[in-house]
Amino acid sequence: MRARQIVLPALLIGIAAASPALRRLLQPPCPPWLAWWLESPLADRLAGTTATLDQIGLRPGQQVLEIGPGPGRLLIPASRRVLPGGTVTGLELQPAMAARLRRRAERAGATNLSVVQGDAAAPPFPPASFDVIVLCTVLGEITDRTAALAHCRNLLRPGGVLSITELRPDPHYLPLATVRDLAESAGFRLVRLHQTLGRYTAIFTPA
Repeated sequence: MRARQIVLPALLIGIAAASPALRRLLQPPCPPWLAWWLESPLADRLAGTTATLDQIGLRPGQQVLEIGPGPGRLLIPASRRVLPGGTVTGLELQPAMAARLRRRAERAGATNLSVVQGDAAAPPFPPASFDVIVLCTVLGEITDRTAALAHCRNLLRPGGVLSITELRPDPHYLPLATVRDLAESAGFRLVRLHQTLGRYTAIFTPA
């Protein structure tokens, strides 16, 4: 199983980098049949789950939205960081992935975690609903990125932050310059950047 966890995803990602046909199969968004890999301890280590949450700087009492949470690699541990008093919400496009996240959250006892099935370009939330909005390796999967980021700005409360993380060799990886241009066009400004080899987390606030 451990060899399968390492070799199969690496092989798929490597082929996807060179194969337009496989890129179309894997995007967008990340298919539910790859959820087992996203749930693995190895994916946690390679993607830097703990480091990403540290860099976002979640605090007790915050209301957090993650767009495209998949099976909850970030969202489930984030739910513990905002206690007491905080909640986390996952906006997930795919019904099968949303159902999987609900089951995993229930098993983890994450009673402050809710899942909404919907589109980032038309999120079903009122303005100023969240203190933190997180997009982790998902912005490249969103067809209308301009609309999605404009909605993010509208959904943030005063003093809120938008966190965007990108990770190589994700086939949907967006360079920092591209992400910064998109965010600034939507009315954000970059306030913090955490960058390591193959991964970065950019923290934005409304300008």
